[in-house]
Amino acid sequence: MSTSSHVSILLFLAVCFSSSVFCDSLPPILGSDHFHININILTISISNDLPPSPTKLYFLSDFQKTQVEIKRGEPYVKLLNFDTHNGLLKWNKCAEFSVYIPGLEGDHQRIYWSAREDGIYHSWDNLKWDKRETWDHYC
Repeated sequence: MSTSSHVSILLFLAVCFSSSVFCDSLPPILGSDHFHININILTISISNDLPPSPTKLYFLSDFQKTQVEIKRGEPYVKLLNFDTHNGLLKWNKCAEFSVYIPGLEGDHQRIYWSAREDGIYHSWDNLKWDKRETWDHYC
């Protein structure tokens, strides 16, 4: 298949995914009564809101196997499925936390986390925050 064919197919899929009206108007496929694509993607954002310090903030999780540094002003953002996910933040202290638990997050598709000096904070809108975890002195 040529490159232009690949591009045409990708363009068709992009239009289909972005326009449910277009997808719903397609003929049934393989004998099915409806053609409907429902894509749900979870966005996780973790910010380093610690005071300036030479000590770096690192993150590890079930979906991020190697530690990654989270710098101030550069949130770590990841697109995930809606399974339960757990993580660990390491600074001069550590905090284990549930990055995403389906039963607790409701229908929210964006989850924000903020690492602060007194603990780990959670938000659904990046405006209202609640403290979810405290730092552990031992890593």
